Amino acid sequence: MKIYKGYSKIFGRKPLTALVLLAFLAGCGGGSPGSADGGTGGDGGNGGNGGGPPGPPDTTLPTVTAMSPGEDSGGTSPTPGMGTNSKLTATLSEAMIESVITAIDPATSNPANFRLINGANSIPGTASYDSTNHIAVFTPTVPLAPNTRYTATIITGVKDVAGNPLTKDFAWCFVTGATTDSTAPSVTFTDAAAGVAVNRKITATFSEDMDGSTITPASFSVTGPAAAPVSGTVTYLRRTAVFNPSSSLASNTTYTAAITSGVKDLAGNALQANAWSFSTGANADVTAPVVVLPTNPASAASGVAISSTITVTLSEPMDPATITTESFTVTVPGAPPDITTPVIGTVAFDASNNTATFTRINHLVTPVLFHPTPVSNLEPNTTYTATLTTGAKDMAGNALASNLEWSFTTGP
Repeated sequence: MKIYKGYSKIFGRKPLTALVLLAFLAGCGGGSPGSADGGTGGDGGNGGNGGGPPGPPDTTLPTVTAMSPGEDSGGTSPTPGMGTNSKLTATLSEAMIESVITAIDPATSNPANFRLINGANSIPGTASYDSTNHIAVFTPTVPLAPNTRYTATIITGVKDVAGNPLTKDFAWCFVTGATTDSTAPSVTFTDAAAGVAVNRKITATFSEDMDGSTITPASFSVTGPAAAPVSGTVTYLRRTAVFNPSSSLASNTTYTAAITSGVKDLAGNALQANAWSFSTGANADVTAPVVVLPTNPASAASGVAISSTITVTLSEPMDPATITTESFTVTVPGAPPDITTPVIGTVAFDASNNTATFTRINHLVTPVLFHPTPVSNLEPNTTYTATLTTGAKDMAGNALASNLEWSFTTGP
């Protein structure tokens, strides 16, 4: 096992100089490509406090970085189908215009830009937007049918706050379970119990996808000695809630974190309330995280199985809000060779083993009843380049020291 600390690329390639955008219609397993460099655009605001020139405009295209239920979940998939009484969610890579996500199509009285269908039948429901966590939510008006295949689609009409739209519809398919979901969620993973850096965020991971709007400072709190409340903000992404203290915690002090039954899953089931204690160390964490090598697939690997997912392991817990389709990207060669095409996919971070995973979602032209091959499969005999940028940060806010880039080639 090796640790990557260098500032040079593992496997050299020409810099990304342009972005080739795909233009297919949305369908089952669709997506929108992320930015080629994984970065974020400027905020278009004024310059420094002295009234300098305005910053560069935000031209970064938003992407869907995660969704629930997952692509091709349920049915014969090893992932159980969602409860027939559950909501659907799509997590966006940045802040979006709420009124566009919640807009109603006057012709159908259903959401115009977050749609759910069963074959040719439009499913009635409402769309809402969790602005804190950048999550679009579709709530069916009535329970979904059991053991039935549906297609959900985020339409290109949705835009970020700078007016940049998705480049194309993002669609995915799933099969519902046989019954409603009545199982209470639980907390499955929390932070270290001792020696916690005083500038570190506090996290908790859940057993299933949650309703992010129920995870707030009122339902996820931290207290110090004499039960004194700690001021902070709370965010949620991909089954992990994060409490970010407003200021550094005290050194060598015991704190208690608590999550109440006010937290609910997407079917409305209340959490089993949970509390745990931890103690801080003497100092702040100022050490940049590093990548634990090898990656998977390894750099310069050939004959890689097309069923492979792309993973990279970090040396410490990372802030899940910084491990997204903007900071973890995958590209394939375009034409001419110095232009690359982004690969559509989702990104997840497993806090239990500090591993980030990029899963391809192969865009299909139209929804289908089944996929002859998994939509996560890579293309055969193709060279892929994966990049994890310095946008990735640990739980103390320390960024990766340099971009990590590596390439590999699939087999037949």
